[in-house]
Amino acid sequence: MTQYGEAWAELMAAVRNGASWSGGERNCCFLNVAGRRFVDVSSLSGINFNDDGRALAVCDWDRDGDQDIWLRNRSAPRLRLMINQSSGGQSVFVRLEGVECNRDGIGAVVQMLGQAEPLMRSVRAGEMFLSQSSKWLHFGIGKRDGVIDFTVHWPGGKSEQFHGAKAGGRYLLRQGEGALHAVVPPAADEKERSPGVIAKVQRQGGGVVLPVAVPLPLLSFRDPAAKGHRLTGNGEITLLVLWDSASAVSTRGLAALEQARGKVRAAGLRVLALALNGIEDAGEAYEEIENCRFGWEWGFLAQDSLRALVRWQAALFDRHPGHDVPLSLLLNANGDCVAIYRGVIMINDILEDAGELTGIDSLTRWHLAPPMSGTWFTNPVPDDFVRRVIQGSSGEKDR
Repeated sequence: MTQYGEAWAELMAAVRNGASWSGGERNCCFLNVAGRRFVDVSSLSGINFNDDGRALAVCDWDRDGDQDIWLRNRSAPRLRLMINQSSGGQSVFVRLEGVECNRDGIGAVVQMLGQAEPLMRSVRAGEMFLSQSSKWLHFGIGKRDGVIDFTVHWPGGKSEQFHGAKAGGRYLLRQGEGALHAVVPPAADEKERSPGVIAKVQRQGGGVVLPVAVPLPLLSFRDPAAKGHRLTGNGEITLLVLWDSASAVSTRGLAALEQARGKVRAAGLRVLALALNGIEDAGEAYEEIENCRFGWEWGFLAQDSLRALVRWQAALFDRHPGHDVPLSLLLNANGDCVAIYRGVIMINDILEDAGELTGIDSLTRWHLAPPMSGTWFTNPVPDDFVRRVIQGSSGEKDR
């Protein structure tokens, strides 16, 4: 078991550092030609992305009568929607409702009658890895006219016929009734919202908002007088800035923080700037602090703490971020990180987030986190779960 766990950890580390989960294969699409052979139409279909694909789901997303495809990838983009833009064919959709069997009719086989070779579809509970296609079964009928009949072979062995479907229709087939119930779907652009899910609050800031407040590893630093300290939550909202005197972006950020001292203090924000300079170039850090008359708290981050912070970031993101400076972390009063900022220090964004992200409930924070318009359909994960995952992935001990 130990070897298995170590092997799995090595595999995940390779994938998170850019290796392909599936060997770098392009997506493939094969066309069934009259049930006799398959033709590779990957390029023609437009589906042959060089993605690290993990799952696929099929449905009539835009409700125009043909099948569209959702693709899920481990690499970005994590989701792709492929809209079917073919034309000229007709279709019929049916949905099963079990009475004596399971309600969704999972396991049932539906046969469309009246063709030389009957067309069959089955209701399945899953499609590949963590994906579920629509339970609406699609039957392409080309230019066919007239009524269409179906035979349903229900789980348990019973069969039942349904008569009178028409091209372009959608029908509910309820077990034991033998009658088609026409269904009028909502318009494709009609917005639907699940109960109990709040709408996403749009943010203007450019930071990465974490879905939960994440504990930092134990961090040590030396102040300008070479006295050692541990970074702990002291009841203040803190902006932790990692910088290096060799980075012009870093030094400009320190100057901007000093120039904005009044409004930063008014926001109740503590600033702690920790240099990554080593002993050999520590003097350059003192010189930069003096040049910009930096009056906030500052010091030097210990090298073992820098390594711990690198592992902490790697545990947070599937793709390991670079370690460029400046790197700014917004910490709540308990010392837990609620947002990450990479690159230029955008003071207005940080101040906005300091007021918005440090005193909110877990559900609101969860729905602020997605980096795009929309919201999660799940509830927040427990804080102790996140703590265990981060500590397990980064090798940190409990604080």
